[in-house]
Amino acid sequence: MGPMPDRENRDTSPEADQVQFDLLRAMTPVQRAERMSALTLAVQQLAYAGIKQRYPEASDEETWLRLAAQRLGHDTIRTVYGFDPELE
Repeated sequence: MGPMPDRENRDTSPEADQVQFDLLRAMTPVQRAERMSALTLAVQQLAYAGIKQRYPEASDEETWLRLAAQRLGHDTIRTVYGFDPELE
């Protein structure tokens, strides 16, 4: 993750940041882990939906391989699965 944007380029006020940080501090470690897991799943679902939109004719297997290529890199997917998302 890159550096934080300058304050004038952010869309969240310092007060809103403080509320969010206070809410996070009030959570138990298990609650924070559950929240992170839910957010990670949501991002994966959005990425999967984006691939399905770009490649509507792709099978579920191809869609998952394209998602894996986004996360692991094309070279890894070519080596492990023999699938080249740049050629398919």
